[in-house]
Amino acid sequence: MKFAVNYSNSLVRLLKEENVNIDLIKCPDWDGMLTEARPYGKITIHFDLEVGLGNTLKADFSRIQKLLETTETVHVNTHLYTPPYFDPNNHYEVEKINLLWRNEIQHMIKHLNGTIVALEHLPYTHTSKHLLPAADPEMFSQVVKDTNCMFLLDLAHARISADSFGIDVKTYIQSLPLDRLVEVHITGIKTHSGILTDHFELNNDDWDIFRWALDEIETRRWRKPEIIAFEYGGVGQTFFWRTEYDVLKDQVPILYEMIRRIDLP
Repeated sequence: MKFAVNYSNSLVRLLKEENVNIDLIKCPDWDGMLTEARPYGKITIHFDLEVGLGNTLKADFSRIQKLLETTETVHVNTHLYTPPYFDPNNHYEVEKINLLWRNEIQHMIKHLNGTIVALEHLPYTHTSKHLLPAADPEMFSQVVKDTNCMFLLDLAHARISADSFGIDVKTYIQSLPLDRLVEVHITGIKTHSGILTDHFELNNDDWDIFRWALDEIETRRWRKPEIIAFEYGGVGQTFFWRTEYDVLKDQVPILYEMIRRIDLP
C-alpha cells in the first residue's frame, strides 16, 4: 500500500526539511498545482469527476489519459452525485438517476482504455438531502457491482453519512463493497457551522476508526487497497485555515508507520 498526502505548502516545507516520509503527493488535476508538486515527489491525481450531472459525458479523456501516463495515478476516481434539486423520495427521479449513473460510468470506462474506475461515496447530511441515494450503502454498492467498478472508501464521509442515517459507522462501512476496495481516505471531522465537516486534523475518534480499518485490511476481511490517503491540508480559500504545519509534522509520521507496520506482501 502506498501512503499519499494532500499537496500543501506546509507539506512541501516538511518534505524539504526531510521531516516526513510519504509515497505520493495527492493532487487535483490542476495543471498549476501539478507543476508545483512535481519537484517534491511522485504524484497521484484525485479527479474532480462526478457522475449524475452529465458532466463526464463531456470530459476531456485525452487529457485524463495523458495525466495517467505522466503521474503515478493507478485508477480514475469519480463521485456518485445527484443535482441539488433532486428529490430522493420521488421514485421516478431515483430510477432516472440510477440510469444516468450507469450510462456515465460506462461512457468513462469506454474512453479510459482499460484504466480502472473507482467510485467514491459523498457525505450525506441534513443540508445535502439530495445526496441520500448516492450515500445509501445498498444503492451505492449495487452501482459498483452493476458497472464492475472498484471502490474508494472515504472514512470521514462514511462517519458523516452514518451519523445522518442514525446508524453505527462500522455497520455502515461493512455494508459497502469492500471486496472491491482500491483506495482509502482518512481525515478528521468536526462540527463546523452546525454541520459535521471533514478535512480536519485527526482526533481520538478518527484514530480509532482508522485503526479498525487497518485491522480489517491486515486480517484480509477487506480487500487490500493500493493507496491510503491523508486528506488533511491543501491550498486556496477552502483549506488555508485548516492546514497547519505542526499537524502534518505530528500526524503524517504516525500514519506512515501504521501503514508500513501492517502492509501485506
